[in-house]
Amino acid sequence: MAKGIAGDVDTTQRISWSYKEGQQADKIPWGPHKLPVLLDLEDISIAVEKNNQSFLYRRYGAGENVEKIILANKGILTLNPVEPLHKPAEISNYLLIEFDQLVIVEPRSKQEVYLTFPLEVACLLEQSGVVGGHLIDIFSFCCSKLTLYGNVKNGLVCRYWKSLAYTALPAINPLEQGIMKLEIHNSLGRWTEVRRAVFSAFGMKLYYGTDMVSLDATMKINKELNAETNFNDKPLRKGMSKAVEQFAPRLIGLQGRMVMEEGY
Repeated sequence: MAKGIAGDVDTTQRISWSYKEGQQADKIPWGPHKLPVLLDLEDISIAVEKNNQSFLYRRYGAGENVEKIILANKGILTLNPVEPLHKPAEISNYLLIEFDQLVIVEPRSKQEVYLTFPLEVACLLEQSGVVGGHLIDIFSFCCSKLTLYGNVKNGLVCRYWKSLAYTALPAINPLEQGIMKLEIHNSLGRWTEVRRAVFSAFGMKLYYGTDMVSLDATMKINKELNAETNFNDKPLRKGMSKAVEQFAPRLIGLQGRMVMEEGY
């Protein structure tokens, strides 16, 4: 629990959640949470406390402190997983996942692997009878790293993440990482080696449940050094909720399509 919040918040609701390695993760406190509320999540604490005729929003921990005043008499706080490209802000719209092991795909086949990806969490303020929530904060339990895909002159700056390639759903901290099912289509008539995949933020279709956050993606290998990635609008498991998209597709039909022209 982050210091500076506990003990000085007048709250009618207090929730603590942490991940224990080796145990099944469950009951992630996405919300809704009536105000006032205190959430202790791993090493980050979020408090929305009564402040005269308004509320004071505070987030402490992980080397960052945030405070905001909410001019409202009542409200509901919800957490929502979002595309992992807001922290740091306005630097990249692309996510590059490097495979920790080389993946070799047989000729003219479709194969599935599971990858992890970094999560960012949005805090949304909602009110009964009002459609949609207002974004008040975004944070992450993962350190943000950047890399360059392609050459220095024309390459893409990408959020960098390294993942093992799994053949079954892995056990991970579901507040730090999501799980992506990646279907690799190898249209070539030869064995193909895959080391990385690049994805566009526009059109990411995140789904979340009480124990995980998921993405469903496709990678089509069309020719030497050329592949295409995109997202499928479906969860990995029935009963999961669709997350609010912060990066909407700019052009109809793109839906997160990304052409990798500098190798895979």
